[in-house]
Amino acid sequence: MEIVRPTVQEWCIPVQYTSSPEIIKNYLQEVLNEGMMNPQASTPDNEEAMRKSQKEKIIKAHMKQYKTKYYESDNRWHSFLPDENHPRKMRPIAKRKFEDLEQAILAYYEEQEQLNNRRKITLRKFYPEWFQYKWQETNNSNYMKHIDGEWKRYYLDDEIIDKPIIDLTTLDLKNWARNKIVSNHMTKKQYYNMAIIIRQSFDYLVELGDLPVNHFAEFKINASLFTPPKPKEAAERVFIEDEEKKLKQIALKDFEEHPEHIGAAAVLINLSLGLRVSELVALQWKDLKDGYLQVRRMEQKQWEQLPDGTWKAYLTVVDHTKSTAGTRTLYVVSSSMALFEQIRAFNQRVGYDCEPDSYIFLHDNNRITANSIDSYYERYCKMLGIAKKGNHGARRTALTKIADNPNINLKDAMQWAGHRDVKTFIDHYCYSRYSDEQKKAELEKTLNL
Repeated sequence: MEIVRPTVQEWCIPVQYTSSPEIIKNYLQEVLNEGMMNPQASTPDNEEAMRKSQKEKIIKAHMKQYKTKYYESDNRWHSFLPDENHPRKMRPIAKRKFEDLEQAILAYYEEQEQLNNRRKITLRKFYPEWFQYKWQETNNSNYMKHIDGEWKRYYLDDEIIDKPIIDLTTLDLKNWARNKIVSNHMTKKQYYNMAIIIRQSFDYLVELGDLPVNHFAEFKINASLFTPPKPKEAAERVFIEDEEKKLKQIALKDFEEHPEHIGAAAVLINLSLGLRVSELVALQWKDLKDGYLQVRRMEQKQWEQLPDGTWKAYLTVVDHTKSTAGTRTLYVVSSSMALFEQIRAFNQRVGYDCEPDSYIFLHDNNRITANSIDSYYERYCKMLGIAKKGNHGARRTALTKIADNPNINLKDAMQWAGHRDVKTFIDHYCYSRYSDEQKKAELEKTLNL
């Protein structure tokens, strides 16, 4: 489309625009709604042609409304742009070249379209884009499934996700956050896990230039609002001395009477190693050498999100541990080495592969899983009549015993655990394993005058 340039030498404002600025605003909205920046073309040539056509349409419509003209007194082209802050609700613009005037007009409408699009962004619309962006930062699909669960639990039925993000003030967001904490009785950890979605979505919008500032980062929550986490007794977290003794007896009897119950041997071995269950079931024969065990890999549950939004799980073994500190070499005590040899002998007797790359813990010639190990603990705890504790309870038990030994350095204990953070190790892996009677006896020895 060719734009015919006006040749009239004086310029004027149409009467309807001097008397009704609202008409200008309505016209601008019509231009923006028509869409200039997102052509639905299938090829680059068609896309370019459509963009050119849309730009020409914008210029033609603008000139019809504002009667853009050339002014000989200053040798410039003149027109107007809508401006709510101007006394006449429009501001004049002037350029020596008509092409420059066109670019200024188009730039204005493009800016208005971008602003209009930003004002339409809601968290409901933006969440899928942020979720895909977030997934690019991690290979942990279990973490992404957890985030999606937080979205469905805390956001999906909340009216905030349908409000334009750009209109949400710091006070709006602070009140929303406080209400979530109080109404859901959240601990500090639960709150920060829930808030990852809204906080990081806003951060991403700021990076994209679609949000000037992240107001969610501009306030702090009073710690008194959080529900204190319910403390767990040591007896719920570790096997106390008497329980561990009986657990070993049951597991050993089970393995001796049923050599195919390799999980029973795994329970016994891990009471001296304190491995994560995912590390335990991923052990291979090449990891065992000269009385030491190399921890190099783990079982990991992966999740695939299906088109309908549901998740499908599958298990795999990955060549890394939970963290870089998790890659470690541990000494194997003699009783556990004897159990490893019994497992090897049984595997060979029944025809299981015992090559270096073969897994140690097998059932029906298949690697046993983390769930299989925990099922042994569940059965044994039920037989003992004690609180249900799984492999992680056994891990805490082994690490607590190591921490209790005054001759083992704290750094060595943390290296054994596969930890870098002292606070994590002390807060979550150091418990009292004595019964109340034992504690009383020790206090009598220590404090009695």
